[in-house]
Amino acid sequence: MGQSLSEYLRMKVHPHIDNNQWSRIVVKGEHQRDPSVVRISSIEKKDKPFNWQRPTASVVGSKTLQLHCFPGVDYVQHYAAIVATYLSLKRGQQNIVQYTLPSQHQCLEPLLSSNLAEMDAVDIVVVGYVHGLERWTRGPWEGSGSNKLFSWKKITSRRGYRIAFLGCRVSFWGDVAGNMIRALQRLNGARCVLYVGKLGSLRAEHVPNHWLATGCESIVRNELVTWPNPLEPHLEHSPRVGHGVHCTLGSVLDETKE
Repeated sequence: MGQSLSEYLRMKVHPHIDNNQWSRIVVKGEHQRDPSVVRISSIEKKDKPFNWQRPTASVVGSKTLQLHCFPGVDYVQHYAAIVATYLSLKRGQQNIVQYTLPSQHQCLEPLLSSNLAEMDAVDIVVVGYVHGLERWTRGPWEGSGSNKLFSWKKITSRRGYRIAFLGCRVSFWGDVAGNMIRALQRLNGARCVLYVGKLGSLRAEHVPNHWLATGCESIVRNELVTWPNPLEPHLEHSPRVGHGVHCTLGSVLDETKE
């Protein structure tokens, strides 16, 4: 990440990390936001409707800090790497960060018990930067308030497809996204999920915010995954659409220039 690394880490770590000289920091997969149990980060970005909830903190004894991430294997490892890198750069501390990976049941449970079931049956779900799609998302969001995981807006297409624009207040990082799709299939019968977001390109001619990217292949955990891309017929002739293989990593800290 080069020169942007320090600022990236500062924005991500829970402020309570700097409030003590901890002898042990444990990162675990647990969605816990009860203010009587945990300390909610004071730097959460509440100026946006989605993707603003961040890991919370609790103290065990006098020298152990627990950090509670939304359960996902990639997310727990990613956040542990953030904290360890931050402490190493700022204080020269090493080897005090540990993590406990959640089971698949622990990863799915908060999604299956969330307010997703209230959305009822849908055919197509659009996730990611949905609040920026103002052409289709005007008006109030459904979903019972900001203390819930999800909010949504639903429309019916001319062909009769039930389409939901689904916003998530936590970061569905890595395998959290896969588990969210499993929950959408189980609870809502979703047949197609489209993600709208941002990504980087290795091609210098791809000017940021001037191009769209799409494809039908992704490298996940060193394996090539292929799927039918429903957008391909509508985008194949556009001069501002890049087509390629998407590469995903468990953490941006794993990225290199190679």
